[in-house]
Amino acid sequence: MVRGQLVFYAMISVGFFGCGTNRPTEFKIPAEAASQRNPFPATSESIAEGHELYRNAGCAICHGKNGDGKGVLAKDVSMNLHNWRDPSVQAGFSDGELFYIMDKGKGTNRGRMPAYHDQETPEQIWQTVSYIRSLASTSGSN
Repeated sequence: MVRGQLVFYAMISVGFFGCGTNRPTEFKIPAEAASQRNPFPATSESIAEGHELYRNAGCAICHGKNGDGKGVLAKDVSMNLHNWRDPSVQAGFSDGELFYIMDKGKGTNRGRMPAYHDQETPEQIWQTVSYIRSLASTSGSN
């Protein structure tokens, strides 16, 4: 039922806003932001806190409960939801890039990664980065 409601609201949105033919602007992360390293050590406590933040912020609904990119809304959004459990996927992102995307958000409409700048502190976002990084090291335990 929830899925049906989401599809209904998506159709209404398309009706109001149309299917614009303008290409979205390219998303670029500033080099200074991308080069940042996580200033907080990845400890069992910071990873646990990041996991709690991941759960409470609703990340799993798109990114999956275990970070595999297969959340219940994954097929309904037009974004590349990465499998964070795969070390080769994680290798494509610096800590700074992960932080920037969570902090600032990315995309528009159905492909929208929300910004957490106003909801989480920088330390909390870095803790979430630590949690995401931990997923690749636990991929065999699922």
